[in-house]
Amino acid sequence: LHTHRDERDDRGVVAIELVIALPILLTLIIGTVVLGNLLSIKTQTTGIARDGARSAALGKPLPADTVIVGAPCASPSDPTQFVTVEATKTVNLRSIPFLPTLLPDTITETVTMRCGG
Repeated sequence: LHTHRDERDDRGVVAIELVIALPILLTLIIGTVVLGNLLSIKTQTTGIARDGARSAALGKPLPADTVIVGAPCASPSDPTQFVTVEATKTVNLRSIPFLPTLLPDTITETVTMRCGG
């Protein structure tokens, strides 16, 4: 037979397990969300850099947040020349505590493309 005293001991163990496991689970969930957002920003920055390199290679205006690194294409139809474009995007995950020290302020990607596309 179980006594009333044994039941109270089990409830205390469950509470201790929750206190130990909850911070670990919350850290994993928040870390997963932050890493996903950071990778999303990195992918967007790479896409912007590719669009900028394509535009620069064809002699068209560059999209926002992109700059030509080095010399632009002297002739858009010369396939022996290359143009390099750099894109920078700001990381906006600063509202989560402790992350400002761990995350970069900006993400920069560089893409090189042959002139003329």
